[in-house]
Amino acid sequence: METTRLLISSNSGLHSARAGRPRYPMTEAMDFFADAGFEAVDVNFAATVKQGEFLHEPVLDGENWRENVRAVRARAEERGLAIFHTHAPFKYRYLDREAPEFPLCDEMMHRSLEATALLGAKHAVVHPVVRPDRSATEVSESIQALGPLADYARGFGVRLAVENMSSSEPEEIRTIADAVDADICWDAGHAHIHGLDQEESLKLLGQRVKVLHLHDNYGSRGRSIREASKSDLHQPPYYGDLDWQSLLRGLKAIGFTGGFNFEVASARLPDSLRMDNARYIVKAARGLLDGAGL
Repeated sequence: METTRLLISSNSGLHSARAGRPRYPMTEAMDFFADAGFEAVDVNFAATVKQGEFLHEPVLDGENWRENVRAVRARAEERGLAIFHTHAPFKYRYLDREAPEFPLCDEMMHRSLEATALLGAKHAVVHPVVRPDRSATEVSESIQALGPLADYARGFGVRLAVENMSSSEPEEIRTIADAVDADICWDAGHAHIHGLDQEESLKLLGQRVKVLHLHDNYGSRGRSIREASKSDLHQPPYYGDLDWQSLLRGLKAIGFTGGFNFEVASARLPDSLRMDNARYIVKAARGLLDGAGL
């Protein structure tokens, strides 16, 4: 039986985020990804809640934010890029309404879910609630926080995809997703830090996995999850020791059909190296997929 080839995708932050320098406009990022050889883009709204001249992503700002989002979609379509999913904001405590940053964060969260629909995407990735020291995933609090957001997203034809964190057991993410009627984003790098078997974890979660976050690191190396989570490096493939073959076997076993999506950090790269880095990711991804028959 012929299978559909997975499209190679990147989180938009691979190009738009630049440490200590102005962010590249999201529309311009679409050109960069198409020129690098990517076939899809994961539009990242996480930085819409960050403050600071070089940290903040302004695409959802102001009264005309919907037009900004439509312009991103138009540029992506013009360049032949698919948009399967987005990443919602996460740098706040969903239920801490007394926090000074809550009004902005909550507004940007809701805008990002509507923006996902405006982009033509089907999923918005959200983080569960974790302890402040990142040592554990709070299942009950996650269900309480994400339930209303899942309802709001469905009003726009969008489903949440709950992401596993460095502290998350697959069963915990499945419990949260089941409770709020959401799907799952499998973050392979986070799973590696937690010491999970990629193939077996994916088989456990099955076809609930609709989104991938792919990046490399060196795992826990005997450290506690609290300490190891500080080494969530978001490196390109082969820059760590993640078991890519186990991941690919798992994806094949569950019949995964979404984007082969990379979430690699490159904010500190000089502009002269950005395209080379992006093309390396595409080349490595194509080799992985071709070798696995995906």
